[in-house]
Amino acid sequence: MRFLRPAALLVIAMLISHRAAASGDSLVYSFSFGDTTKYDKTLTADIDLATSPGSVQLASGETKNLAVGSRMRAVYTGSFPMTGGNEPKPDTTKMNAEKLHDNNYYTYVDFTTPTNVGASVKIDLQVIRKVNRIVVFGLGNIPQSFGLRPQAFSYYAGLDSNRQSRIFQEFNNIDSARHTAFISDAQPVRYLTFVIDKLDPKNSTVLSEFQIFGEGFVTEGNYVSKIDSTGTAKSNFAFVHLNADIPEGTTVGVEMRTGYTNVFDSARWSAWSAPVTFSSAAAAAAGGKLFVPEPRRYFQYRLRLYTGNLATPKVSSMKIVYQTSLVADSTSAVVSPQEVPVLSPVTLTYSIDAAFSGTSLGIDTVTIYTPSPSVVQAVRVAGAAVPYTFFPSPDRMTVAFPTAVTTTGRIDIVFATKLITGGDFPSEMVSRSAPWNPQSIDPVKNSYGTSWSIFTTGVPENPLVDVRVDPNPFTPNNDGRNDATVIDFSVANLVKAKPLSIRVFDLTGRKVRTVIETISGVNPFFGDPRTGGKGFLWDGRSDDGTVVRPGVYILQVALDSDNGGYVVSKPVVVAY
Repeated sequence: MRFLRPAALLVIAMLISHRAAASGDSLVYSFSFGDTTKYDKTLTADIDLATSPGSVQLASGETKNLAVGSRMRAVYTGSFPMTGGNEPKPDTTKMNAEKLHDNNYYTYVDFTTPTNVGASVKIDLQVIRKVNRIVVFGLGNIPQSFGLRPQAFSYYAGLDSNRQSRIFQEFNNIDSARHTAFISDAQPVRYLTFVIDKLDPKNSTVLSEFQIFGEGFVTEGNYVSKIDSTGTAKSNFAFVHLNADIPEGTTVGVEMRTGYTNVFDSARWSAWSAPVTFSSAAAAAAGGKLFVPEPRRYFQYRLRLYTGNLATPKVSSMKIVYQTSLVADSTSAVVSPQEVPVLSPVTLTYSIDAAFSGTSLGIDTVTIYTPSPSVVQAVRVAGAAVPYTFFPSPDRMTVAFPTAVTTTGRIDIVFATKLITGGDFPSEMVSRSAPWNPQSIDPVKNSYGTSWSIFTTGVPENPLVDVRVDPNPFTPNNDGRNDATVIDFSVANLVKAKPLSIRVFDLTGRKVRTVIETISGVNPFFGDPRTGGKGFLWDGRSDDGTVVRPGVYILQVALDSDNGGYVVSKPVVVAY
């Protein structure tokens, strides 16, 4: 391995903002949304093009059921519905309030009589709306459920789940199929609570569904363009810029997919890219980097508008910056093997097949994005070992060549890693002639999905893996050397995210510092956070900000996992 100044300069150039780096050979695709003939009507949904001519905005949400997409839970003040049999127990199938917005009138929540006066259904709409109509349905949405109807009840609402005011009260409901509450003075709310004020003395109160309506816009809408092209030449897409009004609490995301044909064909087109999301007009005007399979001639874009309040974003025009000068005429990438044991050191080979022509710019740098920290061990071009510069990072590997690769053939990058879960290894390549515009490398579709996907086998017993504290000892004396210690580990084998904490105790068991309290799913926490890593830092200070005394401390990583709690403790020495 050789460390070369030109390669280092190229990597630094890659980090420079594109606002200052676009070159003279860049081209621009521009579109104004005043042209209403260029969108795909079958794929576009919940978008309004008429209210503000020349702009895309969200459609009115007054006919949208806000219960869809909300979260609901039942709160009992008395006895639970019970299962039958010799050993009855609470019947959780009759207590799951998420069934109250599944569009099925025969799934239900059962509030048993007579002890559940004051029981409730708490609803988080996930968005802010002026709720003006609420419909609650009885079992089956049929008159025969009269004895099971909610007889008397109230609705409370507010912007805070713990501070709600009553917005409606029904003293004597005589409708067994459904009851509609009209809210006369609708105010912006996010949280609703349905409270049972009276129970039938003989029958349970059974609810099957809620429908909630309000003033404002739909929460999300998609504008999808018709398929377009950059002309006759394949292109390398760079950035997208929007002219948009994006109020606080709203966002606009831009997704793209690219293809080889002027008609969509899943075998010849990519999937939708990850969104480039903007939360302000200034950010949208500045633009964002597109990461799509390329080079391609044909493309399609999708705007994803979102609001969490009463406002809507509006987009009037967009620009896509691209190049027809290509790093390579075509590329494909394969990683092997594609199945590896979980949390075991493995050596993988990332193979890139690249084709060049006389107009190709050539490959000076390759970056591979990795789900876990990885280290390059060797690089081969056309089967022969070559010098290279490796720039490590917790979530990527960057390899720079002393001279550009311009000959058609294979590039093999051999690297070592340890995976806590499977994942993708997407990659891109850069020419020093156009460092502002990396070109994505194509995967090959195969039985694993794509050729850069890796799957892990086996299950780790402990979800806290490879807990390390380094340096240890460390000296928090502000001399610029070993002033803090980095805590590295992986969280594995979780079905869903769980509470995670890191705390420091002295030898008497007294807690001196809470380093972090968060919620985590499967995640590799590696690397110094001061240089872009995902690990955690303890600076030798207590919770009150003072430096602790020299001595031995116990650092404890704790996880509330699916199978119970797990704790890993490590001694750490503070010295001066």
